[in-house]
Amino acid sequence: MMKIKRVFMTICAACAIGATSFAQTARQVLDQTANKLKNSGGIEATFEGTQFKGQHEAGTANGHILVQGNKFKIASNALTTWFDGRTQWTLLHGSDEVNVSNPTAAELQQVNPYTFVNLYKHGYNLKLANTTYHGKACHEVRMIAQNKGMGIQLIIAVIDKHTQLPYSIRMKDNHGEWTRIRVGSLRTHKHWGDATFRFNSKDHPGIEVVDLR
Repeated sequence: MMKIKRVFMTICAACAIGATSFAQTARQVLDQTANKLKNSGGIEATFEGTQFKGQHEAGTANGHILVQGNKFKIASNALTTWFDGRTQWTLLHGSDEVNVSNPTAAELQQVNPYTFVNLYKHGYNLKLANTTYHGKACHEVRMIAQNKGMGIQLIIAVIDKHTQLPYSIRMKDNHGEWTRIRVGSLRTHKHWGDATFRFNSKDHPGIEVVDLR
């Protein structure tokens, strides 16, 4: 009887150790997502971006994003933004000027949803939970700012367990305002020249360049 009990306890202990070893942490999930994005080459995706004022939607824009390393181009029904890794150009549709700036990390986060993978290693506490998104098993990772002065206070990323790529990213800034990005179709291993991520005045005649740097 004692031998059977010891065998049973050994099996239970082994199962517990196995469950612990296979359990992922929030940091490991984000590490995998960051590596996946880094190794996927250029990424092309459609998205829906919604801003909120309190509990109410303040506006929604549908668009198209190209991401290659730390460069991106975003085109929506409201504006087009180019970022070459240092300089950002923003052209509001219907406007006769494009604004040029050197954005901060927090400003970039509000524009490019994929920059969250560069923020999680410093200044955020991480939490992990299981969830589903359109019937697919996903991770829900919460990034909670350690400092109330940080531009982005909370990020909630829903990440596919199979592809390790994000479906939805919700962000709350230090004013309490929310932005939600939902990713639609997504293609990887694309490539574009550097000019794709810079504003070209020849393609936009009559547009005045306003340098805000």
